[in-house]
Amino acid sequence: MEKQKFKLIIFDLDGTLVDTSEGIYDCFNFALKSFGVPEPYNFDGVIGGPLFDNFKNHFGLSESDAKQAVYVYRQRYAEVGIIKSKLYDGMAETLSTLKANGFKLAVATLKAERLAVPLLEKLDVAKFFDVIHGVDDNDKLTKADLINLCLNELNVKSSDTVLVGDSKHDAVGADGAGVAFLPVTYGFGFKDEKDLTNINHIFIANSANDLIKYFDN
Repeated sequence: MEKQKFKLIIFDLDGTLVDTSEGIYDCFNFALKSFGVPEPYNFDGVIGGPLFDNFKNHFGLSESDAKQAVYVYRQRYAEVGIIKSKLYDGMAETLSTLKANGFKLAVATLKAERLAVPLLEKLDVAKFFDVIHGVDDNDKLTKADLINLCLNELNVKSSDTVLVGDSKHDAVGADGAGVAFLPVTYGFGFKDEKDLTNINHIFIANSANDLIKYFDN
């Protein structure tokens, strides 16, 4: 079957572009301790998911405490978490190559946009993206909403777009927005092909360099 050609590649951030795990765990620890949640904490599956849902459903905080915990987390992330982040190996070169090859590039992340933009600027890769969208402090936007914002702003059809991501949150968002999905296995979510048995996908990338191989026309 002929490989589909895309015009727009949208990237998830946490676990796809950037290894943010150290900063994220630090901020979760700080916020949970602030609300007296006893250790040890189970962080399985929390990275990449909505913060409010994580604090409320995963860690058992009340709705009001979960909202406040999100605020505490983000304040901590702006001061400490953003420093504890690094690009995945080869990612800067991959983005540069894709951009040079004529692709439009975007970011759709459930991280707060006011944190995502300076993080990518600090890592010197914001310059590769035509648009960067994250959630606002009201946390009402879904992954599909963010993808659609990118499509509308760049005037690209969903059929010409692919989302690159590392988790089920990304797969659900891609499906909801009607775009193709390309999973990566080097992040926090999917680890191998078995994790993708029931998920529609066009390719599996085990490294940033695999993305160049796939999109190289």
